[in-house]
Amino acid sequence: MQLLERYALTLNPTELNFLRSQEPRSPEEAFRRLRYFPNQVLLETSSYCQLRCTMCARPFNPRKWGRMSDALAKRIIDDVLEGAPWVRMWFCYFGEPLVSKKIGLYERIRYAKERGLKRAAINTNGNLLDDKCIDDLMAAGLDEIYIGIDATTKETYEQKVRLGGNFDTVMRNVHRAIERAKDKLQISVQFAVLDVNEQEKDDFIAYWSNYPVQVYVRPKMTWINYLSDEIKTGQEKRHACAWIFDSINVNENGKVPFCINDWEGKHVHGDLNHESIFDVWQRRVFPYLVAHASGNWEELPAFCQTCPDWQTKKPRNPEVIALFAKAGLQSS
Repeated sequence: MQLLERYALTLNPTELNFLRSQEPRSPEEAFRRLRYFPNQVLLETSSYCQLRCTMCARPFNPRKWGRMSDALAKRIIDDVLEGAPWVRMWFCYFGEPLVSKKIGLYERIRYAKERGLKRAAINTNGNLLDDKCIDDLMAAGLDEIYIGIDATTKETYEQKVRLGGNFDTVMRNVHRAIERAKDKLQISVQFAVLDVNEQEKDDFIAYWSNYPVQVYVRPKMTWINYLSDEIKTGQEKRHACAWIFDSINVNENGKVPFCINDWEGKHVHGDLNHESIFDVWQRRVFPYLVAHASGNWEELPAFCQTCPDWQTKKPRNPEVIALFAKAGLQSS
């Protein structure tokens, strides 16, 4: 497999009404926006999950799982939409969002959409995505749903990848969701390439390309060295890690970890119970963005210096990364 194929790619993309709004027209505009706030916010409605997936670091279990309070969720939503109405907001992070469908998920999506959110998204394993759930998600205003399947056979799905899941249930739920979604909901099916399922990747792409869904293929994450590195690109080829530029994520307790790979909170930028999400991004995250852009790896936390997950995603716009490096030179 060529190196570029190891990066995430989307096939059979469908635009519908989910285009980014107010897209920056130049690298300078993109830099100014990203200096102010990222394009995505991941709000961990709940950190619980009912499966034991092999590509997940959850079995290591170093942090307590829980559910974000309604008051904190609303305060973050209000803060974000007042200052950055263009964002794409995910109502999930390291948990299965549909576990919390009866304790806040629909209400939070509806609240955010009523406040003006342009793009609401979730990522799910699909096992709980029955007809009523799909209808309730669409009624709440959900725009995008990513469903992790990662297999084309029952054996691979249930015994090698999505332990505790039911392949027949997921396939039925996805096809029923496609029938009900029509032009109201963008559906993406995801395949994380692992050593135990790699032989099914092409079949997965071929099968789902027959349906009105996006097919998203991505490499395996290590979640900062918790899982084995199957890409093994030499550190001499290291580039700025796109994950830290891409988004800001909030744990269910309000803590903001270093990046989306820092699921256990090795480095916490701030606590949104007491701070503004904008202050955290502009004051705490920004120096690390500059360090990544400048290749000053020694200025990063030790766990970030040795993390191999930079291999799994290319920076979206290298010209913007260069402007962050320039900003660092000007401030030094």
